[in-house]
Amino acid sequence: MLELTRRHFLAGSSSILFTTGAIAPAEAAEGLRIVALPSIFGDMFKALRDEFVGRRNVKVGLDTSIREDEKAITTILRNAVVGEIPDVLFISPNYLRVFVDRHLAQDLDVFQRTETDWAENYSAAVTRIGKFKGNLDGLGFAVSMPVVLYNLDLLARAGVNTPPDSWEDIIALGRKIDDLRQGNVVGGFMEYDNGGNWTFHGLLNGFGGRILANDDRSIGFAGPEGLAALKVLQGFGQCGQSRVDMSRDQARQAFSAGQLGILCTSSSSYEAIEKRSQGRFQIAMRPFPTGTQMGYLPAAGPVSIMFSNNAEQQQRSWDFMKFASSVAGQTVMATRTAYLPANDLSFQDERLKTYYSSRPNLSALVPALSKMGPWEAFPGENSVKITTVIKDHLASVVLQKATPQQALEQMSRDVSDLMSPR
Repeated sequence: MLELTRRHFLAGSSSILFTTGAIAPAEAAEGLRIVALPSIFGDMFKALRDEFVGRRNVKVGLDTSIREDEKAITTILRNAVVGEIPDVLFISPNYLRVFVDRHLAQDLDVFQRTETDWAENYSAAVTRIGKFKGNLDGLGFAVSMPVVLYNLDLLARAGVNTPPDSWEDIIALGRKIDDLRQGNVVGGFMEYDNGGNWTFHGLLNGFGGRILANDDRSIGFAGPEGLAALKVLQGFGQCGQSRVDMSRDQARQAFSAGQLGILCTSSSSYEAIEKRSQGRFQIAMRPFPTGTQMGYLPAAGPVSIMFSNNAEQQQRSWDFMKFASSVAGQTVMATRTAYLPANDLSFQDERLKTYYSSRPNLSALVPALSKMGPWEAFPGENSVKITTVIKDHLASVVLQKATPQQALEQMSRDVSDLMSPR
């Protein structure tokens, strides 16, 4: 179902005191040290850990304190200099290449080849997501897609009964809701400050564009697809976002409080938003529109990476990674978050069948898995810095400080300079 290849991804309790920049040693020789992002799903990762420990009786130190991928990358690379890195890391798939390029991620092919019943328990997507230059360097764990959330009560007040399915109509609806001027209600909000510029990728890829050119060493967003993506951002600024620019956490809280008509966010945020808004209004969730037949949506959601270089620790790490991507582990993940399983075999499990049949908004996303594609990452030492530069330019468009054309031209120059530093 989920046809992702690593070539496409490029074409993208106590235990670890990680936030201080130092990683504590494992509790015992037989223990594992795991860092799992993002922090907002800490409870799910703890449930996954507890389920594994109950089956294997292995001590597992788990750090779920970090929200942003960029912070984890910076800290891990700094600690790697003195050999203090976790055994396993769960992080967004577009950053796998950072650790492969620096020879920190372990090659998993040797472990996978020993699993004689692998195909019976894991779908092809689990390994496709984690491949880099033909080698298996990570295992797919969870999938999140960019989505549009609608406050159906506010849609009704604007005279609309059915959520639209094109960006043009979505923005027009956002303006309608904003024009109601009911209290503090804002028509629409597009999260543009995601780690790795994910929602910008969602817009760009949906129009058939890529962040990188075919050589994977130069920019690919400077054309009409990039301009179309920025025009959508401009439209959301005109839906009221330019008046009340917020962080994505603030925007999610505002939507939950009934103060936003339309919110463009990640499907993984839906669970928390739904709980906070329960009893206030009805929500509809739809995938980002794809504006062309060639359009696709960038797959987010953690992959697991092994850093262990000790043979015994490697086996324990592999066992945990396998469990996380197994049907049992995927059930723990899917029933506690709005992530979709990376292991397609999970959809055959009776428990998940029942679960999704009772959650129509989540079920509405399952067909869109066929549209999922790469979340690309920039190569080189400046990859994290580039995402910050792009975010600043996206903000200038949303806040109406620059036109889409002006922002695209300047962003293209700035990113090209960082990809080819003088």
